[in-house]
Amino acid sequence: MNHCQHNRRNYLNGRVKAAAAIILLIAAVLVSGFVWANSRVVIRVDGKTTSVNASALDPKEVLSNAGVYLGPRDEFRVLANEPGGTSIIEVFRAIPVTLSNGAKIDVVWTGKPTVGEVAESQGYPARSFKTVPDAATRPTPNMEIRILTLSDKVMEKELPIPFPIVRQPDPMMEKGMEAVVEHGVPGKKLATVRQMFEDGQEAGFDILNEKVLEAPKPEVLRVGTREANDPNRGTIRFKKMLVMEATAYTPFDDGQSGLTASGIPARHGVVSVDPRVIPLGTRIYVMGYGPALAADTGGAIKGARIDLCFDEYNEAIRFGRRTVEVYILAE
Repeated sequence: MNHCQHNRRNYLNGRVKAAAAIILLIAAVLVSGFVWANSRVVIRVDGKTTSVNASALDPKEVLSNAGVYLGPRDEFRVLANEPGGTSIIEVFRAIPVTLSNGAKIDVVWTGKPTVGEVAESQGYPARSFKTVPDAATRPTPNMEIRILTLSDKVMEKELPIPFPIVRQPDPMMEKGMEAVVEHGVPGKKLATVRQMFEDGQEAGFDILNEKVLEAPKPEVLRVGTREANDPNRGTIRFKKMLVMEATAYTPFDDGQSGLTASGIPARHGVVSVDPRVIPLGTRIYVMGYGPALAADTGGAIKGARIDLCFDEYNEAIRFGRRTVEVYILAE
């Protein structure tokens, strides 16, 4: 009975050792890479590409058989590896690079393929340090790699809340034009943030939670939907802008003759002004109305008042009375 138990223990111990050996082999393969025996292998080294038939699994042996010498700090990577396919082995020759972390400066020879791996190999793990240039960058001879120390701190910040924009279609305004009806005001919020630092300098933050202190006030815009008379009129050049109170009329309001004080017919694009403010004959642009000619006057049109002619009564009613920006156009 004891003899059977002893044999069983030996058998189990043997199985455990065999499994351990297989695990160690797999780990070694994962670290160093391997190639499939009797497959085609492409070797990239010293700016040249060579294709060979591999009779070994170990990449080092494949390189040796191909006459590729590896220096003590040279490294390689198996970049592609598919059963029955072509493997690619790239050799990275050791080059000098400079690592600077504050006042500490080190010159090292390395065959690591990326800046991040160079930093890791010198005791600068990515979780605690950042590299400049970026970690994915391939090192070049005599490259200077800056090592920035990362840190973070939980703190409170008062942050702005951007105001939303509300766009209101305006059939009296030409397409492509916008007018501010109400200016937006940003809100405020108190946020608990994780502030990140790079070498002690602020470098972004993550918001953990937040509380609104003051809601934002929307900005209201009127957006033109009316087709322009001249779609190729280009950019408006002006020499002065006036804020005026605008009203609307039609050519034959109150039994009028349909002619202006200048003697031209009243129509859309003709406006009535106070000549002391806008001389007759002046070309202007009225936000929400379009290009116009100051060609008429009126008893009630004094100072910062302007009366806009519309061809249709319904258009004039829709426009109503409003404050507008009037641009005195450049010659």
